[in-house]
Amino acid sequence: MKSPYVHEAPSPQQTADVFAGKWASRFPGEFSGLKAGANLLFEDPKILWAAQKLKDLGVPIAGSSVLELGPLEGGHTYMLSREGAASVTAVEAHQEAYLKCLVTKELLGMERVNFLLGDAVAFLRQIGHSYDIGVAAGFLYHMADPVELIELLCRHSRAVYLWTVYWDEEFSRRNPAKPSGSGPAIVGSRDGFQYTLHRHSYGNGLNYGTFWGGPEDHSHWMEKGDILGAFAHFGFRRQVCEYEMNPNGAALSMVAVRD
Repeated sequence: MKSPYVHEAPSPQQTADVFAGKWASRFPGEFSGLKAGANLLFEDPKILWAAQKLKDLGVPIAGSSVLELGPLEGGHTYMLSREGAASVTAVEAHQEAYLKCLVTKELLGMERVNFLLGDAVAFLRQIGHSYDIGVAAGFLYHMADPVELIELLCRHSRAVYLWTVYWDEEFSRRNPAKPSGSGPAIVGSRDGFQYTLHRHSYGNGLNYGTFWGGPEDHSHWMEKGDILGAFAHFGFRRQVCEYEMNPNGAALSMVAVRD
């Protein structure tokens, strides 16, 4: 068994190497030279876009309490903190991702940030308080019941930033090998809101050594109209959206504010 002890003097690289070969993100600023991942989640233009749109809609990140779902390695958490959030509560269910968030917090000196280990949906079900802003980037399409998540986010925040992949008929037709929508469409209803879900099976991709998706072996993807409609149904009718094509499907960024 390899010794767990370190014999060299402390260094940022040594700290990051606790998870050597397992980082998805590149660290920012003075730590950008660390050997870690390649994704620019600590410098993500989508968060800058969200910050500007939230400000335009009268709910700036600066001075706000923020709830972040699925922080992964704390990249977006870092950016939210840098935007001046009064506090960021970030809930992560993946144990290794949670520990990486703690490494990130220590390396970058992230203040006003609290990482919690647990299921974000279960957290939302039980809390009795609200946040100014809810952030769910790369989270909704990993949910088995995405409409419940939207309802809970709307119940516990007054503004939301969402980035998600959604089911798109044209994309699925052009990319038949992609797993989204592989099963029959499921029609459902919640609080009088009708919607359609499309099963997404992780299949052979469910390798927990490198997988940071949802807690089940499948999720359900929503259609674009149903995502916008669900937020409107639960009181978030002031919406600003941008659309893009992602390698995994059509995607949208949305900021929505309670009426």
